[in-house]
Amino acid sequence: MTVGAGAQNREATNNVVSLTQAKSALPAGRGEAKCDEVLIHVRFHPNAEVNTIDQCPEHLHRQDWFVRLRYGAPLNYQTFAGGRGFFRLQRSCFEAILNQSFLSQSAE
Repeated sequence: MTVGAGAQNREATNNVVSLTQAKSALPAGRGEAKCDEVLIHVRFHPNAEVNTIDQCPEHLHRQDWFVRLRYGAPLNYQTFAGGRGFFRLQRSCFEAILNQSFLSQSAE
């Protein structure tokens, strides 16, 4: 019986090594893959006006920034209870909307 147990331990060890090797061959983990995403959190007053919003350029009012994001990436907004929501944008999309807001400011 001892020989069988030793063989099982070696097989289990080989499986662990194989699993470790398989994990190292996978693409980057969830946290690393999310580096290209920008999360913008929004909080609303009870009357539906924007109370706070992340990444708002200084030259825009909070409500205007929300409207630009909402029209620029309508499918990337998620509503939460309690007057909250957030945009989950690819960094390239966020930068395009942000640059558009700066371009429109310089045109005025």
